Amino acid sequence: MRNFFLWLFEKRATPCEITLFNFWHIFYLVLIVGAIITAGVFLSKKSAEVKMKVLSVLSVALCALYAADFFIMPLYMDTIDVDKLPFHICTVLCPVVAFVQFNKKFERFREPVAFLAVVAPLMYLVYPGAAVGDLSAFCYKVLQTFIYHGTLLCWGYLNIATGIVKPEIKNSYKALIGICMIAVWAMIGNLTYGVAYNYGDGDPHFDWFFLTGSTFPFVPKILMPLCVIVAVFGMVLIIYGLWYLVMNILDKKRAASSADEEEKETAEV
Repeated sequence: MRNFFLWLFEKRATPCEITLFNFWHIFYLVLIVGAIITAGVFLSKKSAEVKMKVLSVLSVALCALYAADFFIMPLYMDTIDVDKLPFHICTVLCPVVAFVQFNKKFERFREPVAFLAVVAPLMYLVYPGAAVGDLSAFCYKVLQTFIYHGTLLCWGYLNIATGIVKPEIKNSYKALIGICMIAVWAMIGNLTYGVAYNYGDGDPHFDWFFLTGSTFPFVPKILMPLCVIVAVFGMVLIIYGLWYLVMNILDKKRAASSADEEEKETAEV
């Protein structure tokens, strides 16, 4: 049993190394997105009570995955990674999702949080950074990353796809406010835990919410916070647009179906 846990939690590159957009990366993407869409179709005709129970289970699972990682990290990297503190958008959404799901006072924030819970993990799953390259597709670090972000994405998607959230584009500004608040929070984390702007000096370096420019050095550091906010909010608007597009297509299909039924009834008379 001990050997199994050491094998499961260790950082290793074999077998089946996962790299950006290789077979295993695409496999995980297709598996996660396919499972989430299937869950949405399955729950679409269920009662609101069942939908909320599923969302509650996902919220608890998200918190459990996040909390457990702090205890498991020392098993594969001999320390606790400070970068896992809730300053990235995907990690800070963990407690936020729990508040929205279980505290009625935060229910009014469900729509912007649901959209951010779709956009943030989806962007990370497409470009998972440290979770690919010189790592096995079946090691703990990769599995935890994809399962955690997949769970967060599932919670956000099901809120929208099952009708728990009724999206209105006029409410998109709430997501923008949320993004700005997370950016300020991440900036506080970066400054508090020591941002090393002079590379190579040996100091610890944190780049929560990608605000310092170290993750994307081709972007001027002074512009990075604005670029991040614009990019994330732009994705939020795209998701709103896709939702309206899908609803429009479905409405046209329903209208066409109703017209066909009326014609048949008229012909029978």
